Amino acid sequence: MAGRYTVKLTPSFEKDIERLENREQERILKALPVLAGNPFGPPPKIKRLKGKGIGQWRLRIGVYRVRYDVLGQDVVLYRVRHRKEIYREQVRRPRR
Repeated sequence: MAGRYTVKLTPSFEKDIERLENREQERILKALPVLAGNPFGPPPKIKRLKGKGIGQWRLRIGVYRVRYDVLGQDVVLYRVRHRKEIYREQVRRPRR
């Protein structure tokens, strides 16, 4: 599964990141290139989540979590939230 992946942001991800403080936004945006290189590891920062549905992977960045899926060569980012909030809601696939 080597290769280069394209990171794509959903509107819900963009909305979530705009709500964060500038310092946290920068920290999260600096961590995203890791997903373009290898969205499947290394643990514990990157982990596959149990269960069904959307956002089957998570990237840990301090107290924030990014939920995403890998679809072919695309890494689709769905949400970024505090660790206490990210797993509470059902993440839905955006309409096309």
